[in-house]
Amino acid sequence: MPLLRLRPIILSVIVMVLLALAWLPTGEFAPGDRTNKPQLYVSYEAATTPELDDVIFDVQQRIEQRHEWRIVEQPAAYAWQLTVRVEVAEQLVINGRLATPQAASEQRFKVQGPPAAQGALPEQFVKVLIDLVENGETARAGL
Repeated sequence: MPLLRLRPIILSVIVMVLLALAWLPTGEFAPGDRTNKPQLYVSYEAATTPELDDVIFDVQQRIEQRHEWRIVEQPAAYAWQLTVRVEVAEQLVINGRLATPQAASEQRFKVQGPPAAQGALPEQFVKVLIDLVENGETARAGL
């Protein structure tokens, strides 16, 4: 008789264990397959002055705070690769070189303006970067 009283509890525990096992991933996933977000590896070329270091730091912070992609620590075949370089001559220039995953293509872009606009240029740079990555991901998904 006591076994009949425990029967619903035993059945519910069995069902919960089966649901937990069904929820677990199976097989080996490549790191690029673990997320739907584009993954981005960013490298920064060294600046020559403290002011340019500040601009690079601003760009770095803006990129890391975005939710559109995941930042990876090492370059990988599944990740977009971005190289950022900041120069100043007559104007402040933020250059970007963006390579698609598997290095199928590379795009170069830049944002420039007067040195007094150094606060707005990193924001514009990241907006252009977001557009390039989103358009690239859309084109890759459509193939």
